[in-house]
Amino acid sequence: MLIQKIKFLCLVIILFILSHSAIGGNTGVYKADLDQDIAADRWIEIDLYWFDYDDMEASAEQFWDRYYPMFENIENWKGVILNVGWLMDTVYEWQGSLNKKIALPKDMEHWPFIKDEGQLTGNTEQRKELWKHRFETLDGYNVVNYAPWTYGDLKKLVTILKKVGRDKYGLEDIRIGMLALGWRSIYHGELSAFSKTHENAYLKRGIKWGVPNLIAKLKEDPREYGAYPDGIPEGTPLVEFFGKQWGDLSKTVGLDAIVLRDSIMGVGIYVRNGPYGRTPPEEPKKVSQWSQATADLVRHTKQSNPEALVIGYSSAASAVGDWRVNCFDLETIAKEGYLDAWIDQSWAGAWNEVGQRPPEWASLWNAQRLGWTYQLGYILGHAAVLAESDVRHYFLTETFDAWESWDIIHTAADRLRWGIWAYSHAAVKTPSGLKMPAGSYISWCNQGKRLLSEEDVDFIVKHTNAALIDARNTKEVYGPTLVYNRSAMEWQNENSPNIKIKEWIDEQAGAVMKWSVPIMSITRLEYLKDVESDMFIVQTPVHMEDTEKENLIELIKSGKPTAIFGSPAGGLDKDVAEIIGIKTNYNTTGKLEFIATLNGQVKGIFEGLPNTFPLYHYFTKNKLTKPIQTLYWVKQENPALVLNNLKGKSLLFWDPPEFATNIPYGNAGSLDQDLGSPIPYCLTARAINKMSKEADLCYVDQIKPYRPMQLSCWKTKDGHYRILAGNLEEGINHKSDKWVHNTLNIPESFELPDVFTAQEFWQDSKYVIGDNKLRVVLDQAETKLYILENE
Repeated sequence: MLIQKIKFLCLVIILFILSHSAIGGNTGVYKADLDQDIAADRWIEIDLYWFDYDDMEASAEQFWDRYYPMFENIENWKGVILNVGWLMDTVYEWQGSLNKKIALPKDMEHWPFIKDEGQLTGNTEQRKELWKHRFETLDGYNVVNYAPWTYGDLKKLVTILKKVGRDKYGLEDIRIGMLALGWRSIYHGELSAFSKTHENAYLKRGIKWGVPNLIAKLKEDPREYGAYPDGIPEGTPLVEFFGKQWGDLSKTVGLDAIVLRDSIMGVGIYVRNGPYGRTPPEEPKKVSQWSQATADLVRHTKQSNPEALVIGYSSAASAVGDWRVNCFDLETIAKEGYLDAWIDQSWAGAWNEVGQRPPEWASLWNAQRLGWTYQLGYILGHAAVLAESDVRHYFLTETFDAWESWDIIHTAADRLRWGIWAYSHAAVKTPSGLKMPAGSYISWCNQGKRLLSEEDVDFIVKHTNAALIDARNTKEVYGPTLVYNRSAMEWQNENSPNIKIKEWIDEQAGAVMKWSVPIMSITRLEYLKDVESDMFIVQTPVHMEDTEKENLIELIKSGKPTAIFGSPAGGLDKDVAEIIGIKTNYNTTGKLEFIATLNGQVKGIFEGLPNTFPLYHYFTKNKLTKPIQTLYWVKQENPALVLNNLKGKSLLFWDPPEFATNIPYGNAGSLDQDLGSPIPYCLTARAINKMSKEADLCYVDQIKPYRPMQLSCWKTKDGHYRILAGNLEEGINHKSDKWVHNTLNIPESFELPDVFTAQEFWQDSKYVIGDNKLRVVLDQAETKLYILENE
């Protein structure tokens, strides 16, 4: 007996020593063979101004010498997208002659480029001073005027790029395309030339601002155009004109793809916005009309040159908002078969990282609602929308910018690495298995005349390839799964498009996942019975098909952990509301309320939280119909977050608040200001964590409102587990001390032995774990990826 005790004590000592000291592992970025072929797509983006107009051959050699590694081992579509002066004028003003100059806007200005690298440190006030100093020491704005490129010159460059790529680097199937931006002007440059002739082609927003008016009919125009040599007939739809012009241009110049960039598919960008503003129109016919015009644009663009790819581009904001506010039905468009690919413009760092933009253009904070976890939510939302189509879904990987100041690959490389891994693993759970992004779009490849360094390219290639290999080898994604309810969105747009029901599941998930809720998957309500998850988080269960409703009710009654997000007014089926134990007499949400309360609750999941806290809540007078627990109230007596454990249920209902940026006259600042406060999101995360603990799922020891940490979990086909962790947030912790820590409890269902190893994937360090607890400590902006192994 004494000998056994001594052996046990020795084991405890060894485990303690090993778990507190790293063991070198020199496994590199990924154990797998990174020279293997990868079944994925890859695109990179560069501005035309980088190329030497007078020596295109030398430019092409320099370009490929740096970037050919991006395409080695990529099996599927791969290509280069050129920015040809941004505006749609490159297409609109095409007259059919290669000798004509491209209508490139003059006197655009690029912002000063950041020269120093790394994070701004200190408390908020100190970081503001460093930010101002950063831009005081930089060069000013630089005027950019393109060389006198003709369409023939563009064709020559396209030909040279393909030839050099093929002959020198063996890139046989590289595609060269271009992007088109929907705005009327950009970076203080000239107004669109086409808009001066056809003013109704744009919806006017500001003196020099405008977005495409997709429902416009053009006036008669006798000028010669490539697809219209006899001029534009009266009443020609704008979208038909653009599509046919693109077809003629692309065939003549030899372009293989077009990216319909900002404000073309979804005119409103960066917030929930659209052709009719931040609230959709009352008339369903207007929504349908705009959606049809968007579909027609895609169809005409594809049909005019079926060999060229048509690639859409998101608004950077809510995927749910595409249809509900931006008024286009991406799912229907995708299923029509004319859209080849879709890019989520996940410039998370450009929006999340502080002090990246000049003071005259932005605050210190940029726009955290478009940051790292929110982009994961939006990617998941689009993944669900596109799940039943053949459209190839891409995430965007940012580097530095060809026009703006930010430089994420040098100031936030750890977070950028997190983005590559998280976004590549954003999974749709379908009855036939997991569906993940088809590839990535990497932008930009130039900042002024500067290219990414060899080290930068190596960083992007290694992490992207490793992440994609791992994603293809993923067997299961753990944590809560979002549930997209297409039926509710369709009913709302066809009947009451202007009535909002708190349907923004991707935004809400992007917030709560900041507090260690490991959301990395989504499904559709019609798949519910045929997929598995630790927990389901259901979007506004209302106006469901009969089988959808039956399956949801069966799920709730089974005791499986389930959460429902939405407004009791219009966003909750009455039978589901009865099961939850909540009701309201409101038909729609009412005015904004700004104060919530715990009503004196202080123990358990309420520990350390203030009794009252600010938020932005569209009010309904809610009432409980069952003896269930309220976690917080709005206006003291109106339950907004409730937990039902009656009769074996594990059911959470949340009537969620809004962001400041989504309310009338909202003024966003730091993230805590945009949220109102972290408390309702942190408390919701604590409730989900409690449900996970009770169900023997992954859970954490603590969730602190001002120390958020992101976590995700998945399993590969070889039986290894992955834990992704990130210190991602700006605008929550205003102190100098930015480090975060937490302990993830590994459930028995992982079937790991009593003693196993956790290898830090990127740091080549290995730890021994003997208590099923993974202790994660992250410094400012640090991220880690762990492998849990059966050894």
